[in-house]
Amino acid sequence: MTGFFYHPTYLLHDAGPGHPERPERLKAVSAQLEKSGLYNRVQMFEPGPAERETLALIHPHDYIENIAHASGNAGNGHTRLDADTSVCQDSFMAAQLAAGAAVEAVGKVLRGELNNAFCAVRPPGHHAEKAVAMGFCLFNNVAIAAEWLVRQKLAEKILIIDWDVHHGNGTQDIFYNRGDIFYLSLHQWPLYPGTGREDESGEGKGRGATRNVPLPPATSEQKYLDIFYKTAEEVCKNFQPDFLLLSAGFDAHRDDPLANLQLTETGFGQMTKFAAELAASFCHGRLVSLLEGGYNLTALASSVEHHVEMLITQT
Repeated sequence: MTGFFYHPTYLLHDAGPGHPERPERLKAVSAQLEKSGLYNRVQMFEPGPAERETLALIHPHDYIENIAHASGNAGNGHTRLDADTSVCQDSFMAAQLAAGAAVEAVGKVLRGELNNAFCAVRPPGHHAEKAVAMGFCLFNNVAIAAEWLVRQKLAEKILIIDWDVHHGNGTQDIFYNRGDIFYLSLHQWPLYPGTGREDESGEGKGRGATRNVPLPPATSEQKYLDIFYKTAEEVCKNFQPDFLLLSAGFDAHRDDPLANLQLTETGFGQMTKFAAELAASFCHGRLVSLLEGGYNLTALASSVEHHVEMLITQT
């Protein structure tokens, strides 16, 4: 069974008028999955919030309190954290619930209660560094889930595949000196946030445990898929992970307004199928996917539909 993690509080996070990371993203996803009947084929979960101690697996306590304070002081408006990232009074709780979904999902998959899971969360997470909110992100959901697995001694080697069109600078930075958590990113280059060069491959114990695949604008779907299949399989064979996490952004879609790659919803489905097959071969099927970007509502909703459909059929 595939788990689907969602909480209505995600819709209350509001980054301000005209912001691309808006509540309508999840509204579009929900409408599409209901229309397609996929909601009847997954097990729905409404997660609880991650405790501050869970957030502190990755983020310093002072940083967590600063986010809580900024959110709490927003009143009926917004508190700007950087040029792209703002919070409202409900943002801290939404971010706690996003991290909570990630941790609950990996726990249920590890215990065999679910075959795999998709977390339809916001705010997204992969740009959030240990003590810096940026790129629409407050807490790094995928990093918190990975670190929780390691701390609980539930996994020893975790592979994070990030196919969001923007490089996940936060995830890379957090694990750059770690050898037990491998970070693989395919992303458009040049593009925000300006990190993710091929020569960024880790340091110290983490040397070789970061793999960046920067792709030029207008890269075709077939070329992208060929690179994805080859690189992901190679990483799995060499690293031998026992859990697979996906930072599943859908902004590499050809219709997305913030980038210029050429993927389609069908391509995202094919990537999901391949990722699930890798998880079956190397990780006993253990796979959890977390929503990151995707800003054309129609493209996002259709891509998530194909993504979830493929997770279901691979169980």
